[in-house]
Amino acid sequence: MSNLNNKEVLALLKSTTPKEIHQFYKEPYKISEDDLNFYDANGYIKLTGILSGPALDYTRKIISAAVSIRKEHDKRTLAEKSQYEQSFMQCGYLCWDYPAVKDFVFGKRFANIARELMGGLYKVRLWHDQALFKEPHGRKTDIHIDSSYWPLSNPQNSTTMWLALTKVTKDKGSLYFYPGSHKWNAHEYVDIFKNPHEPAALKGKKSVSVELEPGDATFHSGLTYHGANQNKTDDMREAMTVIYIRDGSRFDATDERNATHTSCKGLEDGEIIRTEYTPTLSD
Repeated sequence: MSNLNNKEVLALLKSTTPKEIHQFYKEPYKISEDDLNFYDANGYIKLTGILSGPALDYTRKIISAAVSIRKEHDKRTLAEKSQYEQSFMQCGYLCWDYPAVKDFVFGKRFANIARELMGGLYKVRLWHDQALFKEPHGRKTDIHIDSSYWPLSNPQNSTTMWLALTKVTKDKGSLYFYPGSHKWNAHEYVDIFKNPHEPAALKGKKSVSVELEPGDATFHSGLTYHGANQNKTDDMREAMTVIYIRDGSRFDATDERNATHTSCKGLEDGEIIRTEYTPTLSD
């Protein structure tokens, strides 16, 4: 977004999404029976062409714009940042600040994929969105499971869409997954903020790296162990995520790590998650 000033960037983010792009966000994406079986068995899946053409170009433009605004006052070099911050530039809840991003995050095209992958019997709600840009030569993202950080009573009913806005190779910080780990009986909390480490359960287990073209995406269960490789290139790795939960999920406030999560603001322990930040998105 270097060719636009801040006023122009903000105008873009507050502008109306072009009609043809808005329509693309609503169009269905075909999921095969093989896709469903693969996700069920492995806890993740790669789907090609989630976005393409003008929709991809526009989405990359607005997400990059939102990140540039969020990070405009952070002038630190990579070396000056914490180990966690060296893994990625993290910008969450963009949809609530920028109408153009909201149109993308609320897209039924993506939410209906999440619904099908989680069984198709229940609607899905937004949990939250976040851009995850890995800076040139940014460090690896340590192995973890996403639901460790979420106050959900049934984390198996959550999934993350990780969308590549640029080409993502292994050398540029692609994700890697541990197939089938979402079905393991025990899951270890890994504090990637203060104590990153390889969980004991992963010793001897093989991971699978997934490279993506722009517009491709992975979906992975909130219980799937995964990480991301170091960005060894001179280019930014640009990715946008949207996290979905099954309608009817309940707030679990028993873990102090999670009890103040924005998406559950105002809820009591055990209440069904239906807040202003968690609207129903799927059909």
